[in-house]
Amino acid sequence: MKEEPVLSRITIYPVKSLDGMVLQKAMISDGGCLLHDREFAMSDKEGNFIIGKSNPLIHKLRSTVDFETGMISFRHQDENKWNQFHLENEKSALHSYLSDFFSTPIILQQNNAGRFMDIPDIAGVTVLAASSLQSVAAWYPGMSLEETRQRFRATLEIENVPAFWEDHLFSKEGTGVEFKVGDVTIYGMSPRARCVVPTRHPETGEIIHAFPKTFARHRSESLPSWSRLKEYGHSYHLTVNCYVPASEKGKWVQTGDLVTIIGEKIFYI
Repeated sequence: MKEEPVLSRITIYPVKSLDGMVLQKAMISDGGCLLHDREFAMSDKEGNFIIGKSNPLIHKLRSTVDFETGMISFRHQDENKWNQFHLENEKSALHSYLSDFFSTPIILQQNNAGRFMDIPDIAGVTVLAASSLQSVAAWYPGMSLEETRQRFRATLEIENVPAFWEDHLFSKEGTGVEFKVGDVTIYGMSPRARCVVPTRHPETGEIIHAFPKTFARHRSESLPSWSRLKEYGHSYHLTVNCYVPASEKGKWVQTGDLVTIIGEKIFYI
């Protein structure tokens, strides 16, 4: 009996650019993303986000969030002791800790409507096959599956499919590919072009300088014949940007859900 695609892993990133949290199930929020994903973001006094693209110190800051107790914890990568703060009652101490860490005034902003996503209107979730991560890990000597996962930071992973199966989830510009995860309708919009962040080790910030060139070469060589990635100009893409319509608010996705492709739909957001 042929195995069907299923959702195998859900990861949210409560603080933009910081550590992920693995869940068994997640609710679709008001902003068309997973509840609590990128709900918080660090910014400087001018309002600029402190993110991996512009500040390599991000990679040395570990974080956890407990939404039930309202506590957030941080530590330097080289330390064992966590520094805990209540998100509402200890904002001053929390901001002081982050400002000391980054050597510049920092505040932690909150937005539960998905506006801290990189591309909030068309990428409330990002999707890829677990086998794609395994293939990418093999392109770099000594790179583990978990390290590769941390470099690319997808929210939904699919198993029981071949590497780069997720390329089925996008088509030409202006066309979405409708698919369902359980009973949640999602539209794949475009392949995600990658930036400098995946070139850096997620915990040390150490750079693999030839990372994009190596990635693009292998991605091109392993490109499925049916993939439309070649229409997007280059091969340094991984994961698919996906739009979740407002009609799905309040529904849940959970690991084990079947993933079913419905077909293409022409629309503009």
